[in-house]
Amino acid sequence: TAVSARKLSELKMPQGKFFAIGRIFRNEAIDFKHLAEFHQVEGIIAWDKANFRNLLWVLQKFYEKLGFEKVLFKPSYFPYTEPSLEVHAYFKKKKMWVELGGAGIFREEVCLPLFGHYPVLAWGLSLERPLMLMLDIDDIRTFYRNDLKELEKFKEGELSWLVE
Repeated sequence: TAVSARKLSELKMPQGKFFAIGRIFRNEAIDFKHLAEFHQVEGIIAWDKANFRNLLWVLQKFYEKLGFEKVLFKPSYFPYTEPSLEVHAYFKKKKMWVELGGAGIFREEVCLPLFGHYPVLAWGLSLERPLMLMLDIDDIRTFYRNDLKELEKFKEGELSWLVE
């Protein structure tokens, strides 16, 4: 994303870790798990010893901390990373696996003009989709409806763990 590109271009030394949460706009058909506008959690780790196993470890730990037991990594294609993968978690209510985001290692030609050959791990993960799974919400549009009846379903303090 733009944040990843900007942070990489600002690096004086090709090492660092960056994490951001921001709004993303995509030309998507809207349904129970897709919106044209959503929040993305993104990160990059530029480290001379970084490898694909490190990326899998970071993603696994991230989702373990959120309480997901069933996480699946699937090979994928993204133009700026190679290898690339999709992250999926099991959504009990819909009895299906739901894609939570994508990740990979930046292709050499992305980093070469900035600081030479240096491995950079990168990921972009949906914020709303994991919340759907954690809060047992079956439609992503629920977050933006401003429906008091929906909000009243949550007991006082029930969501306090989100801001601790």
